[in-house]
Amino acid sequence: MNTYLIFLSFCHLFRLGLGFDIFTVTTERHNDLVAKQPQTNYSVDIFNNFSDVMNEFEMLGNWSNLCNISQTGRTDFNIICIIKRSSSIKLSEFRDFTYRVLPNIRFDLSVTCEDGIIYFPWPFRADKLHRIHIKDCRIKDYCTEFKDTLIDHIPDTITYLHMDNVTTILRMEELYDSLSKANSPITRAAECGPENAFVIIQRGTKATFEDMQNNGLFNFSAAMTNDKHYFDIQKRTCLYKNLEIFQVSGMNIERQIVDKIVQVDVAENLKILNFSGNGIYDTLYKLQGWRLRFPMMEYIDLSDNNIKDLPMIRDFGMTVEETKSVGIIDIRRNKITSLTKGMIDSFSTHEFVKVDISENPFICDCGIIEVMEYFSSKTMPKAYDYLESLECANPSNVRGRKLKSLSLTELNCNKKTVFLSVNLFKKYDYGKFIF
Repeated sequence: MNTYLIFLSFCHLFRLGLGFDIFTVTTERHNDLVAKQPQTNYSVDIFNNFSDVMNEFEMLGNWSNLCNISQTGRTDFNIICIIKRSSSIKLSEFRDFTYRVLPNIRFDLSVTCEDGIIYFPWPFRADKLHRIHIKDCRIKDYCTEFKDTLIDHIPDTITYLHMDNVTTILRMEELYDSLSKANSPITRAAECGPENAFVIIQRGTKATFEDMQNNGLFNFSAAMTNDKHYFDIQKRTCLYKNLEIFQVSGMNIERQIVDKIVQVDVAENLKILNFSGNGIYDTLYKLQGWRLRFPMMEYIDLSDNNIKDLPMIRDFGMTVEETKSVGIIDIRRNKITSLTKGMIDSFSTHEFVKVDISENPFICDCGIIEVMEYFSSKTMPKAYDYLESLECANPSNVRGRKLKSLSLTELNCNKKTVFLSVNLFKKYDYGKFIF
């Protein structure tokens, strides 16, 4: 099972971390998409007025039974679906519907499941689909269109994507067949998702297999090696020209999942980057040039992870013209145990960035005394007033105590011990972490 989890992590790296199910594209499905593609030149009948939109939706089988449609603006419609046990809807049916709609109409789609299933192939392409929110659903057919080049020709109209507590149901053969190969790559649509989106949020997505009994039929190790080789030589860069919020959180994943958006893709208007609760431990090192790569960045959320070491975080000040506010880097509730003079000294230079390290399990030893003495002699930016109120996690006799209330006696220290601690710190200078 570990092999499959590693593979899923790798797939997320190139699929925006947005879940994973899979199916080999059949000739029948291919022809079906070909037949529908001419919608762009309106060779099929279109609805003549907005009342026709409402009427035609009523003919969509399960969609009309499980969903409500309302007109929210002159050209905007909102569709809300509740999928209960033993019920399901298919994106292909919705796509048939949108093909026949006037070109200026937009749809917002919200799907909430109550133990129901939806058949939605990533990247949820359907002409005129503007916003999509999927919550508490099990998704099948997630990757049926990963390698179908026709999907790249469906307009990329999604500007808001939100997936919350979604489970993708996988099958071994589908997973195996979805891997990119030199003669069978996945499409740009599958790799990048909605490149025109302003908001992409995935929270608490997970995957499960429905046919674990077939796990011995495929050589996933070799397949993963080939998949990685293909992406290494392809070096496709996704261009998110509008993206302001990107969140992949609550997935218990390692750093590989986030490397692509951090190091490869282009998202110059990104304001919020949220990788909280993913189990990552060194992504912060890859964000040393955070303001240069993301000039509009306001908030980087790395809270609730496994970060132990804190590199020196630079304040790029006004060297980037777009800088308008203080950028917050949230590292609360990680595994940082040491608070050092060098760390505090780096914070003292910050004007356009605030690093929040509160709620970490700090060990309050003799070295803390030096930090407190430094506080009294150094003027810190107001944003760092919180530092003196940090609490100790260990040792047990000072657990829960605020740093500013500690004394040499409580820490079992004397001036000689503090002196040795200071010199040890100087030997292993914090400056070595500067990038």
